Amino acid sequence: MLERRSALASAKPYVGSTLKIAERPGFTLTQVAGLSPDFETKLSTVVGPLPETVARAQVNDARTLFRLGPGQFWIVGPETDDAAAKLQGQCAVTPLNSSRVRVSLEGAPAREALSRLMPVDLHPSVFTPGGVALTGIHHTPVTVHCAAENAFDIYVMRTFAVTVWEAITDAARLFADRS
Repeated sequence: MLERRSALASAKPYVGSTLKIAERPGFTLTQVAGLSPDFETKLSTVVGPLPETVARAQVNDARTLFRLGPGQFWIVGPETDDAAAKLQGQCAVTPLNSSRVRVSLEGAPAREALSRLMPVDLHPSVFTPGGVALTGIHHTPVTVHCAAENAFDIYVMRTFAVTVWEAITDAARLFADRS
């Protein structure tokens, strides 16, 4: 049986006194979409409460749901999540976990490092915990989730994971520990 190899297998995590950058493997990512009037009701019976507005996330136990557009959601869950199987036949279900890499940035300078890379207002009063943005880093589409005050998850296509990783770690050099 083939084993999944990380697109960032050769990348070294960055850990400094104020900023940590690392891959966060071990998740499922499922995109769901529906047009029927009862789609969101059916979805919420499987995954729990939905984010009320576009560009917001809702954490339900081990799952995080992103509302990406009208009738469009991402479900991020543990590797054993069965939401996709439960939703088959209820809506359009597209598994994305094999096509995405999740990179996390944590620490006080995370917002400033990311602000050097993408055209999103990352001020804490604007991009609050639970915020989601579809944007780009280094000409590559990414989805950014503000998981906590100074913690972000960036979902990037596997093909471009190394390029985005390098751009993020280059931006973080400003915050490198100085001896």
